[in-house]
Amino acid sequence: MIQPPIEQYMSFLSGCLDSPTIPDSKQKRKAPDDVNRDQERKKEADRAYRQRCKFKKIKNEEKLCALTEENNRLDRENKHLKNEEVRLKEVVQTQNENMKQLQGHFCQLKSQLDKQNIVVEVLSKQLVLKAFFFQW
Repeated sequence: MIQPPIEQYMSFLSGCLDSPTIPDSKQKRKAPDDVNRDQERKKEADRAYRQRCKFKKIKNEEKLCALTEENNRLDRENKHLKNEEVRLKEVVQTQNENMKQLQGHFCQLKSQLDKQNIVVEVLSKQLVLKAFFFQW
């Protein structure tokens, strides 16, 4: 068997050593400009997200402040209305008591009027009888 010369092996090996076989996935790296562009996009997206979160937080705080003020106003109004309700109940109770007193007084006056009407009627009849007897 004839052996090939050693130079042929050496040239073959040197070709293999010059360009080592690296998987394609590792060979496809982005250029530095692409990496910088991607980093800038990510930074910008992160900055925009933080800004949106900041505005949302401020807006929520403003809403919370407005709702707190409205709640306080409604609490004051509710307290005022409850006090007004108590006052009106007292007024109604006082007026009911006054009405009962007036009804009692009215009943007394009516009874007194009825008695006086009876007296007037009796006296009128007596006067008519006396006038009738004096004419004869």
